[in-house]
Amino acid sequence: MTIIKPFKGYRYNPKAAGKLSRLITPPYDVISREQQEGYYRSSPYNFIRLDLGKVFAGDNRRDNRYTRSGRVLEEWLAKGILEKESEDSVYVYSQQYRIGGKVKDRMGFISLARLEEDRTKGFLPHEKTFKGPKADRLELMKETRANLSPVFSIVFDEDRKILNILRKAACSSRPVIDTVFEGTRNRIWRITDQRTIKTLSGLMSRKKALIADGHHRYEVALEYRRFRQAAARKAGPAACDYLMMYFAPSDPGGLSILPTHRMVEGLAASAVLKNLEKVSGYFDIIRVNGRKQMESLIGSGGRHIIGAYLGGKNYLCLKLKRSDASGLIDSGNSSYWRNLDVVILHHLVFEKALGLKGKKAEEAITFTRDPETAFRWAASKAKRAAFFLKPPELKDIYNIVRCRERMPHKTTYFYPKPPSGLLINRFE
Repeated sequence: MTIIKPFKGYRYNPKAAGKLSRLITPPYDVISREQQEGYYRSSPYNFIRLDLGKVFAGDNRRDNRYTRSGRVLEEWLAKGILEKESEDSVYVYSQQYRIGGKVKDRMGFISLARLEEDRTKGFLPHEKTFKGPKADRLELMKETRANLSPVFSIVFDEDRKILNILRKAACSSRPVIDTVFEGTRNRIWRITDQRTIKTLSGLMSRKKALIADGHHRYEVALEYRRFRQAAARKAGPAACDYLMMYFAPSDPGGLSILPTHRMVEGLAASAVLKNLEKVSGYFDIIRVNGRKQMESLIGSGGRHIIGAYLGGKNYLCLKLKRSDASGLIDSGNSSYWRNLDVVILHHLVFEKALGLKGKKAEEAITFTRDPETAFRWAASKAKRAAFFLKPPELKDIYNIVRCRERMPHKTTYFYPKPPSGLLINRFE
């Protein structure tokens, strides 16, 4: 079950802070050092100062990127840069974007969601997490005592009852936020009607939600609650029992899942071609004439087709000879997990053919969701190769989490990600 409740969110005051599109940022984990500098320059009130502050040589325990974020938040609240909502609200949230030549509108809502230690009750994780990012976000949460951005979840809404409530609410009022950021139009409406909120809460109480983006933030929220309970020497109800979450109904007209491609350093084209012979019993290795033909074959609808660009004129497609790969993957995981293209790539191509595994693979492989970046990178220097994947389908992800499994790191990219800075939830 998924327990939600409305809250009084904090939002930028445009009269004091300026134009919203100059204040919000992408999620912290996709911001480069150069982008960070750009957001610092764009406005003295840009959200980067809260979510991803700079690190300085003289930082210490009392003055560092996290303590500065806490002080900046208090300063902005005192100056009226951020203002608290007057009523408890559920926030209808629409992202209108263009992809593959089509315009899509992903509509969901932002509310508080009760944390669950037992992941079988409400929220289903699908990717692994790492200690470094969790430690970073925990320190930030301790200093700001807030959710600075929502965890992004998918709720399965086959009968479209949730989506219909949200669309009706959006048609009945003007948005309180309407801004274009990085080509995506972001709009937010408030639901304050108690009857509507009760109906929505009742529907959600019978649902489970799949965490699409924000696994680290969810686990950090659990850790922060334990920290607060230990400090208070009690485990009673508290504000930190809930976190801010964005729920998107499983509407195929609004959802887009992109693949994350692999860029591998240190692979000469001749060595790759020679070593692929080791797995020729598994794959049809197809030479193609250029990028367009390679992408056409990958997207043709066939199952288990992986693209490879080795620099120069070396374009390949690796097509698995059988539709079910589970018998080829040495793992105790489910057949759903073993049939993921990313698992096939790592286990059969990287490990069996190219000898890339463990620390060696970790050092050699980087990730991008942008195929143009991968092609340019592989073409820019010798001994570089890029591998291209189709995204998993939502049903594949759901089947895997139902088996209590997690997908490999960097398997999915739900697009677009909600920008940070639209709403804040403070633990009050």
